[in-house]
Amino acid sequence: MALMPVETAREIILKSVGPFTIETIPLSKALGRVLAKPIYAKRDQPPFAASAMDGYAIKHADASLLPASLKIIGTSAAGHSFKGSLRKGTAVRILTGAPLPKGSDTVVIQENTNREGDTLQILEVTPKGKNVRREGLDFAKGDLLVPTNTILSPRDIGLLAAGNAASIKVYRRAKVVLFTTGDELVLPGERPRADQIFSSNSHAIAAMLKSFGVEVVNLGIVKDNLKATIAAVKKGLGADVLLTTGGASGGDHDYVQAPANLLCMAARAKPMSWAYPAIQYLPS
Repeated sequence: MALMPVETAREIILKSVGPFTIETIPLSKALGRVLAKPIYAKRDQPPFAASAMDGYAIKHADASLLPASLKIIGTSAAGHSFKGSLRKGTAVRILTGAPLPKGSDTVVIQENTNREGDTLQILEVTPKGKNVRREGLDFAKGDLLVPTNTILSPRDIGLLAAGNAASIKVYRRAKVVLFTTGDELVLPGERPRADQIFSSNSHAIAAMLKSFGVEVVNLGIVKDNLKATIAAVKKGLGADVLLTTGGASGGDHDYVQAPANLLCMAARAKPMSWAYPAIQYLPS
């Protein structure tokens, strides 16, 4: 019997799985989950014009020509903004990330100044608007932050946090039940007989599925007999996909491929995906 092409098998599996329900989870548990609803920005980021450097906030017109001497009237720090407003001939000490005071439009870096008490000497002309992160530079209110169907990465989670998305809607994880067959197999750490080898396929497949955000139930090694295989199928009922490895050839001890329909009937399986490495069909 000719093997089914991989792409055909993949299409059949995807058509038979889902749709998945939507659940709401905290952002702290979102890594690797699939976003079910798009997330839009609720406000500008940053929500104010902020300094990109440590220095002094000034009116550019006050220092467009040198020499320039300004009076320092306060400080603006991150989380502690200056409450007043700049007047002509004044400056405010400003630290990185702090909001620009009202009336200012430029930040002169501290290396280009000389301060004596409350008097600031400007040593170099700074272009208007320099060293300022404008309001909404990262994203503006209403911007799409992360689209639907995104597998959430650390970058996405950081962006959602910046957008104040404390909880998000994601699709339920796909559940895959996995087992491997073969009397010649033992689990890593067990003592093999001379005619046995260590089971590796199921561990690799489970790890791959988990890396895709899939919930995996690994039933381990199933003995090469029909009764044990049927029992394993029963344990897999209710999963989105039942994935088996081994026992799919035409030997006397292969109980996965040929009697698959019988297994599903015996186990009273509901419609589900049945997948194995040499996929030939999926019972419905």
